[in-house]
Amino acid sequence: MKKYLVIIVLFIVVTLSGCAMKESAEYYQEEPGYSNEDTVLDEPDPIIEDLTDQGGDVTSDSSAPALTNRKIIYRAALEMAVSDPTSVYNEVIMTMGNYTAYVEEASITSNYYEITIRVLSTEFDAFIENVKTSGDLVSFSKTSEDITNAYSTFDARREALDVRHSRILDLITLATDLDTILLLEEERFEIEAELNQIGILLANYDSLVDYSTVTLTIKEAVEQIIVLPRVAAPLTYVSEITKNSITLEINNQGDANITLHVDLYLNGEFITEYEENMFNDSKTIVTFDELKSNKEYTVKVTAVAPDTRVSLEDTLRPETLKTYGNRTTNTFVQSWTLLVTLFEFLGLAITGLLPFAIVVGIVFVPARIYLVRRKRKKS
Repeated sequence: MKKYLVIIVLFIVVTLSGCAMKESAEYYQEEPGYSNEDTVLDEPDPIIEDLTDQGGDVTSDSSAPALTNRKIIYRAALEMAVSDPTSVYNEVIMTMGNYTAYVEEASITSNYYEITIRVLSTEFDAFIENVKTSGDLVSFSKTSEDITNAYSTFDARREALDVRHSRILDLITLATDLDTILLLEEERFEIEAELNQIGILLANYDSLVDYSTVTLTIKEAVEQIIVLPRVAAPLTYVSEITKNSITLEINNQGDANITLHVDLYLNGEFITEYEENMFNDSKTIVTFDELKSNKEYTVKVTAVAPDTRVSLEDTLRPETLKTYGNRTTNTFVQSWTLLVTLFEFLGLAITGLLPFAIVVGIVFVPARIYLVRRKRKKS
């Protein structure tokens, strides 16, 4: 009779062990990142909520009716760009003294700080708002992950394993056969290992729920110089010139719509300007009237477009036509200039020959007189 009882007990133990192993495998397959080889279990993939689209903010107020008895993990990530990262880091560390918070991990270089801070969940929102004022915020995100279902599942599994563990201990006490005891001890070891793993997981969950995680990145602000492209200069040429007007044809051969600027100068003095908006691949006619005749004007053409630099300056120097009076005056001026030039030439010639004339007068004339007198005496 005793032998049959031992066989029945062994059958029950083997059946329970097989079911337990199967259920255990199913439970841990449902939990992402679980591994029997690592006592630090990965958490389930977080559910990242788009707070802006939902029109609300994640709250850590456990007094809210909808959050009562819920297991929620809060996380936040802040990135700041400041001129002095060290001073901002020190300010954040001083701010932590006013909260139930500590630095879990930090990576620090001369101008870059990455800090993981754990803060009591009931102080989570207040701490973040305080940190935001420490520097120029580049980016910010805040998420919540409700792990209530996963936590409840593992907690129920732990309670079931506790009951099975108590039964196994009772069977070990009653067993007298060595083989039966060994089988029961093996089952006890497996149950205790799983209980240990579930305990570590639940403890990790409790830590993440009680203390929210804030990842703060502080980096040095770097001034960036962005060189905008230059808009193409319009093609400009003079289409007509009269005594009192200058007409220009201007073509916008670029792909962008531009604002055209045409400035008119006389002897370096600004006279007038013209401005017009032009579409791409278009042309316009610009005429300047009431100008002086026989004058050289300077025309400067530029163009501007959104998100570009001003074009290179195109400069033209057209000259208005002459009138009859201009031509007569110019002829007289040219003749007078020629006459003055002729007199200047004669004056220069005389000035150049005068030394020779003086020499001739001093040497040749007395010699000639002497020769003439001598000839007379002989005769």
